[in-house]
Amino acid sequence: MTNAFTMGCSASFHHRANNLRNLSALPGFKTVSMSLSRKTKNTLKESWKLVEPVKTEAGKAMFMRLFEMHPNIQDTFPTFKGVSLDELMNSRSLYLHAKRVMASVESAISALDDAEVLVESLTNLGRRHQPWSVREEHFTVVGEALLWTLQDKLASACTSQVIEAWKELFNFISKTMLRGLEDAINTKCQ
Repeated sequence: MTNAFTMGCSASFHHRANNLRNLSALPGFKTVSMSLSRKTKNTLKESWKLVEPVKTEAGKAMFMRLFEMHPNIQDTFPTFKGVSLDELMNSRSLYLHAKRVMASVESAISALDDAEVLVESLTNLGRRHQPWSVREEHFTVVGEALLWTLQDKLASACTSQVIEAWKELFNFISKTMLRGLEDAINTKCQ
């Protein structure tokens, strides 16, 4: 059975198995394979169980780390532009965005065994990021902030195996979203 899967930062949507489009039929769409091993998937699921109770707090910490390390990226978020980090930390905007992003991470974890749904959702999420001029280097620094956050929240449970599993998943998420982003840019240019 295919899961309903929600992904999104600002415009969440639901996909059901009978509504999935055939992504490979899109012009220029490149198939993304998900080669995560069963062991990696289990590591991700088990480590997520430890993060899940504090997922929104973890999301806020991830964004705060991202903006501390790369202040220029804060300006790519219209609602965060020009807001001090102190003010941002306690803002409803950051809380809501962190909540949506971490819900997306949770959805990705839930869909690890359903590659078709996961790829569809991540591709569409990438498309929806086109208006904000998201670039590949943004994914790199978000990944760094996510790994830092996982190390912080998981503490001693954050083993090298856990870090490698999350790196693998985030690499897959990034590549899939970038393909969706590229598709949105190419469609806009036609």
